[in-house]
Amino acid sequence: MPTQQRLTDEIFAALSTRGYAIVHNYLPEARRAEMAAALRRILKPWDQIKADPPNALTNAYYFPYPEQCLNHAIIDRDAIAFAQRWLGTEHIHYRPGLGLVTYPGRKNKIFHSDNGNNSLLPPTASDHHHSQLNFWFCLEDVDEDQAPTLFVDDDDGQHQDPAIAEAMVAPGGSVAIFHNYSWHAASDYLRADGQRYIWKFAYGRADHYWEGVAHYTHVGQNPHFREFIAELPAADRRLFRFPAPEHPYYTRQTLAALEQQYPGWNARGEYRAHDE
Repeated sequence: MPTQQRLTDEIFAALSTRGYAIVHNYLPEARRAEMAAALRRILKPWDQIKADPPNALTNAYYFPYPEQCLNHAIIDRDAIAFAQRWLGTEHIHYRPGLGLVTYPGRKNKIFHSDNGNNSLLPPTASDHHHSQLNFWFCLEDVDEDQAPTLFVDDDDGQHQDPAIAEAMVAPGGSVAIFHNYSWHAASDYLRADGQRYIWKFAYGRADHYWEGVAHYTHVGQNPHFREFIAELPAADRRLFRFPAPEHPYYTRQTLAALEQQYPGWNARGEYRAHDE
């Protein structure tokens, strides 16, 4: 059993110089297996859909997930601390993630960065606090013929050269950490069977309102989101854009409404009405 790696100074240094870092066997095995099974229930494996595959030979499901283990896996303490360090602040927000499956025959090798569809501003190479941080998980093993994601080392400035790309061929439970200026690409799915599963989340600065590929303020009535948020302590709710307990928004009326929308909202007694 490989030794589990955490997010060390060496990984931070690799991200700083190369633009990405791949960490093998990051997830504990029990968590990886639970998450992989959950994602398989949401996005069907190839042997269940090959008689009628999607036209794009890929499929995705966006946060919030009907499987609560995937929602709760976003609250990864090591990843949060790493993102806070990278972004230079304790005040960060979750950026919407997704589960993704790729099937045999899929072709799409286009190198790109994610900044163009994640920010109103151009890349700011001199200050990585403006770059949202992605955590890109392989929940099952990915071999070289299963469309591994390709990452380009930016250390020498040749960041669009596919000849220097590293393929994320990795065991299940591994994670690639990269930012919105990192150059990467999908590769072709060459195997005749199987599939490649990816699950990801991202974090960005809370005060950077010009950033984010999408937001989730429209899901407040989603039952999966309501269940997830109701179970979180106040500090973790702030990651999902909820006001801190000291915010004047909280009154007797709003706390009653929150309890109705998110049953158990104040079960920990963390909020008080500021109009009392």
